[in-house]
Amino acid sequence: MFVPSPQQAAFIDEAMTGVSSIVLIAVAGAGKTTTILQAVGKMRGSTVILAFGKKIAEEIKGKLNKMGIDWKKAEASTCHAMGLRNYRKTYPNVRVDEEKVARITASWVDCNRIDATLSPHVAIICQLVGLAKQSGLGIPGQGHIDDTSIWEDIAEHFDLFDEEATQKKADDLIEMAIEVLKESNQNTDVVDFNDMIYLPLLYQIRFWQYDNVVIDEAQDTNTVRRLLARALMKPNGRLMAVGDPHQAVFGFTGADNDSLDIIKQEFGCKEMPLTVTYRCPKTVVKFAQTWVSHILAHPSSPEGTISLETFEQMIQTRDRLNGDAAILCRNTRPLVTAAFALIREKIPCRIEGRDIGEALKKLATRWKSIKTIPALEDKLEDWLEKEKERWLPKKKMAKVQEAEDKFETLKVIMDACREDKRNDIQAVVSYIDNIFSDNVQGILTLSTIHRSKGREWKRVFWLDRFNTCPSKYATMPWEKEQEINLQYVAATRAMNELIDLFPPLPKVQPVNDNNKQPAEKAA
Repeated sequence: MFVPSPQQAAFIDEAMTGVSSIVLIAVAGAGKTTTILQAVGKMRGSTVILAFGKKIAEEIKGKLNKMGIDWKKAEASTCHAMGLRNYRKTYPNVRVDEEKVARITASWVDCNRIDATLSPHVAIICQLVGLAKQSGLGIPGQGHIDDTSIWEDIAEHFDLFDEEATQKKADDLIEMAIEVLKESNQNTDVVDFNDMIYLPLLYQIRFWQYDNVVIDEAQDTNTVRRLLARALMKPNGRLMAVGDPHQAVFGFTGADNDSLDIIKQEFGCKEMPLTVTYRCPKTVVKFAQTWVSHILAHPSSPEGTISLETFEQMIQTRDRLNGDAAILCRNTRPLVTAAFALIREKIPCRIEGRDIGEALKKLATRWKSIKTIPALEDKLEDWLEKEKERWLPKKKMAKVQEAEDKFETLKVIMDACREDKRNDIQAVVSYIDNIFSDNVQGILTLSTIHRSKGREWKRVFWLDRFNTCPSKYATMPWEKEQEINLQYVAATRAMNELIDLFPPLPKVQPVNDNNKQPAEKAA
């Protein structure tokens, strides 16, 4: 039986009897989903809950069903699904194509509409167009598509142009991005992921409206998500925005770093707190206060533990490495190294994020003439050097980090293939398919900190924290702030134990039947 805390009870009462919109600032593990659902059951009128991802939306639907709340009273959806659902009322034959903008630019390169001086920069054009859609450019009240100053602001915020590029090509790139956006907008029968929210707002599609709109993970919203929330509200409707500014970690995808402050101002919200975590033990909470001073442990929480271990020490007590545990890291490469070390020890595990694996496969197979691992390794070394030559002069350190992480990750995978006496590219692809997955359950989970958001485990191993957090490549003020947030997110995934984990020692000998690992010999 749910017994609300004083803060939870205050929010539920305000949601039930009040008239103003609310921003609920909830620390990690504060029971915000439970609090939202309890409030929804008691609020006046109809409610839609906008979840950040499909998995969370489905979980909320299931909980609403168990509570006996039918869809006429309350429903849950992602922002993108809700936008597409309403858009289809006007455009019933719409088709989803994630490569919509890329296909436009590719066709323009082929016909020389994008000339040779700009064709090497089509990726930047596509990125600009996507960010412009997320900022609502062209939607009434959000600025005209031809206003180049808005495009310049977008480019500056995301550091898309360095000083030299701004002087030489920025104007032309922006001009081309404007034309690509217009072309994309004219094709109303095809939508990409951004269009699902953007186009129904751009063309002022009539939305089905609700008395109450609840935004979960509101710290990760952008302009069009907030505009969608407004469009879904009845004229006298209310907004309930629930989130934590210290868990804003998706700024690189277009989310606004100050989303909750913007919502509070735009919707005239009353701010209410949930400062007590029910997830984290007292020792972990004290550690998390390094980054968020106001998070508090519940009086009944266990003490918990924080410790430090080497990877080899962790392996020696392998009974802990099960579905109740996770290994988290800022970067992907250390996770892949750890995964293969675990696999060699016959410890089942998976890395969260199938799309990460798909990106690695795309890189590994981009050179069709390359068939062997040694040849691929040479190509990747050349590729990395070219990426560095491309991005270092422009001081785009996040791009350098991304390239290095992909290269080092594939190098670990190629080494594992050689251990198994496999020398072909298909072996690399097979390894990637075997270690990357979505919604890992029941076995040891390995995850980037970004991917861990919204999840919890009894035992969390924080891998290579001292060398990876914060990222040395974070240069923009908002990037540095989100690096701080990532550390808070990592620490607060732990329900009982938080363990600083040193990475595995480098392998010095291949594994085979007659040649055991040094750790095995010691054991």
